[in-house]
Amino acid sequence: MPAKVTFIDTSVLCELLEVPGMCSQHEDIRTEFELRDDDGERFVIPITAVIETGNHIAQAAGDRRAAAERFVRFLAAGVSDEAPFTVHRLSWDDEFLTELCAGNTTGQPFIDLASAKMGAGDVAILVERDRFKRDSAYTDVQVWTLDEALAAYG
Repeated sequence: MPAKVTFIDTSVLCELLEVPGMCSQHEDIRTEFELRDDDGERFVIPITAVIETGNHIAQAAGDRRAAAERFVRFLAAGVSDEAPFTVHRLSWDDEFLTELCAGNTTGQPFIDLASAKMGAGDVAILVERDRFKRDSAYTDVQVWTLDEALAAYG
């Protein structure tokens, strides 16, 4: 079993996919991704990051079509086990929504988090990560993010 599993946040996914207007560190992030992969780290793409990244692509000011093509190839690789990552399969059921509203493991309800500018997508990624950790044998499950608010809990 790999020593570490990392959930990739939207901020990192946008860099990896070179989403126009949402990436300024593509080469550095790509290099870090490859180094981590070489070290045996496994990656999970939360469904929340899939949705958010797809929305960023649709709203991008640059070449949306090329970004959408990269996005689709990326997801296809993840669901076919051709990549060093998997797309998290998750049901947004009543328990998920209850955990999101409660703020998950942050110790603060979503209302307080949102007031401090932490969005529902960030909290949802934490819920996904913590459910994965609870339901698997992995003990080292982190979130890779460029977002300071999320990084405080990742």
